[in-house]
Amino acid sequence: MIKKRIKKIRELVFLIVVRQIWKLMCNLYNIIEQPFLALKTLIIKDKDKSQIFLVTIMAILPAIFYISARIFWDNYKYGFVLNSVGKIFLIISIIEVTVFGYLGFWLWKIFKK
Repeated sequence: MIKKRIKKIRELVFLIVVRQIWKLMCNLYNIIEQPFLALKTLIIKDKDKSQIFLVTIMAILPAIFYISARIFWDNYKYGFVLNSVGKIFLIISIIEVTVFGYLGFWLWKIFKK
């Protein structure tokens, strides 16, 4: 009895995860193709907070990866986190500024109207 319930719950969780990933990929594609319409639909029309959260996480993912890798590598190699950041940090910063500039511009256009 319990094993059947656990199996059903696992199947439902799998279906929910697949649906969220599918919607996320569609939203990311639409943000690239039609940013005004995609963001307007996502924020004003649908008000889908889980998708807004996932899109935001995808926007800051390069910085999260870099910072976590930097912490693990510095602790492994030197025993502490170094103060200098290097060229990779500059590249990650440029990517982040570009992504947030792009999203910010279209969000500004949406809320301006």
